[in-house]
Amino acid sequence: MYALLWLLLPVAAASGWWAAQYSQKNRKRRNRARFNSAYGQGLNYLLNEQPDKAVEVLVQLVEVDPDTVELHLALGSLFRRRGEVDRAIRVHQNIAARAGLSEALRNQASLELGRDYLKAGLLDRAEQLFNRLLGRSAEEQAVCQHLVDIYQQEKEWARAIAVARRVAGSDPAHWRIRIAHYHCELGDNALAQGDYATALVEAECACCEDAGCVRALLLKASACQHAGDFQAAIEAYQSLGSQSQRLIPEIREELQSCYDRLPPGQSTAGNGGNGQPSRGGDPLEPVTHFRCEECGFSSRKLFWQCPGCKSWSSVKPLGQSRAE
Repeated sequence: MYALLWLLLPVAAASGWWAAQYSQKNRKRRNRARFNSAYGQGLNYLLNEQPDKAVEVLVQLVEVDPDTVELHLALGSLFRRRGEVDRAIRVHQNIAARAGLSEALRNQASLELGRDYLKAGLLDRAEQLFNRLLGRSAEEQAVCQHLVDIYQQEKEWARAIAVARRVAGSDPAHWRIRIAHYHCELGDNALAQGDYATALVEAECACCEDAGCVRALLLKASACQHAGDFQAAIEAYQSLGSQSQRLIPEIREELQSCYDRLPPGQSTAGNGGNGQPSRGGDPLEPVTHFRCEECGFSSRKLFWQCPGCKSWSSVKPLGQSRAE
């Protein structure tokens, strides 16, 4: 009798395993049928321009089949591009809140949700999400780019510098120009507050990032001039002239003021001997028009960041190439 029982035990175990597999297959078959039905229903709602009902149906599919998460991510992005930000937020929030998602998918949903918040102008919420994704998301560069854009809008220049340095290696020329301007923004703020020492430090930092940064040289010259170091200011202005000849008329008045305030005996050092800054060649006319080399935006004023495309150092005097 006991021998028979020992023989039947493997048979019973095998039968139980087979029954479980059969039940699981039936469950998957039913779920797949529900998925196909709901998927078709959702597409029908979309085709009939009923996006609200389509969202409700397609969001429920995540509960049926986790493989539809990427479908939902694409759907949410589609809503965002169409300007239906509220719907995009609902979709991406639903995905991010699901249990059992892989970390990669959850991070992707959070990234898309952060983009939704940006589109909606909810900068604080977007910033919180992107900060949580730093060092965790496979799209680290995209996360940092979004954070830098937020800090630019909020004029949080020190934070923008810190984040930009994380991805500066991906495109050194591009990011060094931006970081230089962020230092100049900090320097301009210090200059406005009468902190000339800090303004000079920020100007030097900007020059270290981008040796050809005209704005940094202007900041350095202005900081030295306000601090009473007119010889250093003159040298900075002259350095600016050598890099951007077209801007000499714009700084002529400030440069002459520095010469006039030099101690006796130094008033002819570096100038034409008659109190006038030497320029060499024919006098240049003041610049009256500027144009962005990226988007074509034109203006009578020099902008360090193009108001049109938001590029840095792209607005140049007409007739001057960007390489200058």
